[in-house]
Amino acid sequence: MESTRQTSPEDLALTIARQTNRRLELDRIAALKADSPGMTDAEAYRRLFESAIGPRFEGTIYRDAAGTWEVLELLFGDLARERQSYTSWVLVERSIFDHKDRRVHRFGWTQHDAVLLQPDELDVRAHAAEAASALVANGLAGMAVRA
Repeated sequence: MESTRQTSPEDLALTIARQTNRRLELDRIAALKADSPGMTDAEAYRRLFESAIGPRFEGTIYRDAAGTWEVLELLFGDLARERQSYTSWVLVERSIFDHKDRRVHRFGWTQHDAVLLQPDELDVRAHAAEAASALVANGLAGMAVRA
């Protein structure tokens, strides 16, 4: 004899909210891609959720209240939902101090979190130093340069 569980009003409301939010999210992604031809889904998701994700990219090492972490993957859309249902993005990370300690989450970036190391291609300071050395090498040091 099978037990039939009746859906509670709260469960039904949550399901409707999730479906509505998913439709809104897909509409926003489509609008972003329409405004920027050639934009990939991952780029559109990143732009949509960048305030929550913060400066965390693959290879970023940062500190939060739970420890110090290296970002292994940043997943969006269906790939994120494969790891954690009902989510649009997730971070896959490992602890810097215990490499076996891994977590998959979507904790938002807070003002208390701090980047400790960024991959060179994303590190603004590395780019600034490279630009300054290029100016010096080309004899342009001390000249005003307008962007």
